[in-house]
Amino acid sequence: MPRMRSLPVHRVSWKALLALSLCISALPAWADTRIGVGLDLFTESSRMEGHQTINTARQDESFDYRSQSFLSATLNLSIPAPISEKARMGAGLRFLGNYGSGGEGNRMFGFGLLNELYLLGEYGLPVADKTEAVFGARGGVALLVPGKEFDAEISRLREQGVSAWHVPRVGWLGGISVGARRRLGEHVLVRGDFSGQLEKVFLFATSQDIKGLEFEKAWSTFGLRLGFTLGVEFAL
Repeated sequence: MPRMRSLPVHRVSWKALLALSLCISALPAWADTRIGVGLDLFTESSRMEGHQTINTARQDESFDYRSQSFLSATLNLSIPAPISEKARMGAGLRFLGNYGSGGEGNRMFGFGLLNELYLLGEYGLPVADKTEAVFGARGGVALLVPGKEFDAEISRLREQGVSAWHVPRVGWLGGISVGARRRLGEHVLVRGDFSGQLEKVFLFATSQDIKGLEFEKAWSTFGLRLGFTLGVEFAL
């Protein structure tokens, strides 16, 4: 059987190290990486759409609500888009904390801890010295960790034999924004953005037989969130 030749280990390692060094040295030439943090003031108009059905008896459990929170925090990481000097792309996290309905005229109902993970894209258009208008879009997933009244509803269903679980719920989000960004120094920029976002989270989608009864439960939230974000970007 013919023997296969392999490159010496030291030669392969030397070439790999050289390639890695070239990549690292070339990175600052194109990747103006930035980390951004911000605080969001927002309002929303949402609806929890849901029903519970046992055999032919259907109970509507829907209600409209506004969030009892008005403040959230964001963390974004972005780099220039490869197709344009003025465009950027990246990813972000948004922390909304304890999410639920409240306020005058609204049903009090706590859903749990809500966070968002999304991809973002934006385009900066220079309008003055060190200042640019910024147009952006984002899309991603929402992650809700059950808590308060929603968690209690899961526990109630489990006691009745329903296959409901205390696991995070997921959903989708999509939004646009417009704002302005100004450079204060070589590594620091400030920005403000107005945004609009649609978001849907799936809470229940259960259909099963329980002791001869046909049980079905479906819950989901859907809302429009409007807000203003004041943030700082740090160029690395």
